[in-house]
Amino acid sequence: MLPAFQVRGQGPPLLLIAGTGFSGATWPERMLELLADERTVVWFDARGTGRTPGTPGPYSTREFAADALELLHHLGLEPAAVLGHSMGGRVAQWMAIDAPAAVGCLVLAATGPGPFRPGETAWSGVPLAQALGLARLGYERYATEHIRDTFFTAETARSEVADRLVQAWLETRPSLEDFLKHVVARQEHRTTELLDRITQPTLVLVGDRDTFAGGHGSHQEQSRYLAAHLPNADYREVPGAAHGLFWEVTERSVEVVLGWLRSRDSAGQPLRAQT
Repeated sequence: MLPAFQVRGQGPPLLLIAGTGFSGATWPERMLELLADERTVVWFDARGTGRTPGTPGPYSTREFAADALELLHHLGLEPAAVLGHSMGGRVAQWMAIDAPAAVGCLVLAATGPGPFRPGETAWSGVPLAQALGLARLGYERYATEHIRDTFFTAETARSEVADRLVQAWLETRPSLEDFLKHVVARQEHRTTELLDRITQPTLVLVGDRDTFAGGHGSHQEQSRYLAAHLPNADYREVPGAAHGLFWEVTERSVEVVLGWLRSRDSAGQPLRAQT
C-alpha cells in the first residue's frame, strides 16, 4: 500500500518513520528544516494515520515496512538512509532485513527489537496498563497524558513544545480501532533473533532520560541491547532528552544524526579520505 507522503530538500535520501499511531505531520518543523538543508527528506502517514486510510484486519511492523519500501521504490530513492523513532525503528529493522539493498544505513531512535531478556515473551495484545488507562481516561485524554509523561522530561512536559506535539497528534490521530491495531503491531514485533541480519551501518540513538519502563524495559535498555547485538552499530545518548528527543532537544538530536550521516556516502558506507 502506497501511503500519503511528503518530500522536502535535496541531497542523499532520508526516510523518516514515526512511532505508534503517529502521522508524518507530528515531526517537528525545525527538525525537517535542518534535515532538508542536507538531505532529500521523505516522511509519510502510516496506515490509519493522517491522510492514509486504515485497512481491514490486523497490522504488523513488517507490513508497515513493506509500505515504506513501496514508497522508496515509487520515488526511486533506493538505497536510502532510514530513521525510525520508537515503533518506527522496529519498522526500519524489517526494512533492513527484508530489502537490504533498499536501505543504505539506519538511525534507530528510542526503539528496540521486542523481548530480549532470557525467558521473556511478547505481550500478544494491548498491554494491561494501557487498556486500563484508556478505559479510565478515554482515548484522547489518555494519549495526551501519555505523550506528555513519556516523550518529555518533567521540565518540558507542560511547555509549548509539548503542546505543539499534542496538538499535531490530535489533528491527525488514528481512530481508536486503528490506534489499537498499531499498539498490537508494536507489541507483537520481534526481531531479537534476527539482529545479525541487519548488517547496514546503524546509529542507535536514545535520550539519556528515556527511562520510562514499558513492556520490555525502558527504551534506553532496549537501545543498549540493540547496540550490543547489531553487527555494525554506533551508540549515542542525547543529553537532557526523554523519549521524544527530536521534539524536546531538536537541534542537538538532529546534529548528532547529521554528523553521523555526513561520515557516510549515499549507500551508507563510511567515507574514506581521497588520496
